[in-house]
Amino acid sequence: MKISQVESGKAAGSAGAAQTKILPEDRPRGLISSKPTNGRQLSPLEQGMVVAEAALAGVPDIREEVVNDLKERIRKGEYNVSGKDIADMMIRRLEADRIR
Repeated sequence: MKISQVESGKAAGSAGAAQTKILPEDRPRGLISSKPTNGRQLSPLEQGMVVAEAALAGVPDIREEVVNDLKERIRKGEYNVSGKDIADMMIRRLEADRIR
C-alpha cells in the first residue's frame, strides 16, 4: 500500500516528508481560467478557482528547504518515525482513498 506524500509528512512530524510535493506533476493546469466563459459571469466557485490557480502558479512542486532539512536529519541519524505512526498513516490513507 502506498502512503501519500502528505500522509507520510504527517508521520514524520513538523518537518514534512522527503520530497513532499505540493501538487502532483500531472495535475491539470488552467482548468477554469483558460476556459472561455461565453460572456457569462463566473460563479463564486469558479472565481475561487481562478484565484487559487493564480496563487499556485508560483508555488514550487518540491519544497527544497523541507527536503534539505530531512536529508540532513537522515544523514545525522536524527530522523525517526515510529512504526505506530506509519501504521496510522497507512490506515488514514486507506480511509481517504475509500472516500474518493
